Amino acid sequence: MKAAKILPVLLLLLLLAACGRSGTGEQSTAAPAEGAAAFPLPDPEESRAMARVIAANRVLCRGNALFCYDFDEDWLPVLARYTREDGTLRDFTVLARGCVPEYLSWLDGWLYYLDRSSGTLERVPEQGGSRQLLREGPCSCLSVWEGQLCFCDGQGRFLALDPADGSETLLLEGPCSFAFPLTHAILFREEERGRILLRQEDGSESVLSPEGASPPLLLEDRLWYSVGTRLFGQSMTGGEPLVYALPEHDGDPELLPAAQGLLLRGIRDENGPSQWEGPPEGPFVRQPRGYRICDWLGLGLQVDTVYEPDGRIRCYLLLDEGGNRLSFLAGRTS
Repeated sequence: MKAAKILPVLLLLLLLAACGRSGTGEQSTAAPAEGAAAFPLPDPEESRAMARVIAANRVLCRGNALFCYDFDEDWLPVLARYTREDGTLRDFTVLARGCVPEYLSWLDGWLYYLDRSSGTLERVPEQGGSRQLLREGPCSCLSVWEGQLCFCDGQGRFLALDPADGSETLLLEGPCSFAFPLTHAILFREEERGRILLRQEDGSESVLSPEGASPPLLLEDRLWYSVGTRLFGQSMTGGEPLVYALPEHDGDPELLPAAQGLLLRGIRDENGPSQWEGPPEGPFVRQPRGYRICDWLGLGLQVDTVYEPDGRIRCYLLLDEGGNRLSFLAGRTS
């Protein structure tokens, strides 16, 4: 696959504006992986799909339908559906009650998700119907690959489930996390040591990062991750790595491709968790919105989650291709 060439330049411009490069020519402690470029690198849509797994995607758009984690008339959690048309949202419909759907995915007319409360793998018809349990939890990192449902189980194994007959195939023994299938390879993070590894079809593995790395994102020929207060753009083709300074923070920051630029979220400063965002021409600045952003990542569409000070969800904010800003929650739209 041949990806668009703008993303590496875009990343460089935005991150220089936000973080400041930590030193010209500074090297990562992780050596470039031998033979890592022997498989096709992902296109932009694969990168966005990987980002949706990192973000535990709670919103999904298909055509004029928007599916999301929402609330019913009694403010109980549900999987809901809206119709998106002419810059409006309407026809609020509850598809499944009593669940907190994450890692929303679509395959052959079904919506697949993990219920956050139990980690169970479930599905429901996209037009509504009986909610079906496919696998007991805890499961995480659900994605769809070549007609299979790929996920990590409670032991950290990476499995593929065939929804037609329920059969399972072991892809990685693990324990691992944030595993993602690519063409002829699997990118994943070790659960115990936190290294990022690449497992190719022949079973060979390449170590792509030092220990303690954040969830990875592969964009064109660079693997992005952070270790401590540094952000690395590790070349997959033998080039020099990019290294940027980050402020002191807790947890793992997430680097996501947004519709009109880039997003770095989960950085905690004196004002609490924050996210930085910037368009292609810059600047890359701190945003005053809530912690979660870009639950659905795609060209021209973005969903923000707006929170109350006590952590409750106030509303979702949809930014669409026409510049419309639509808030929605529990069937109420504006």
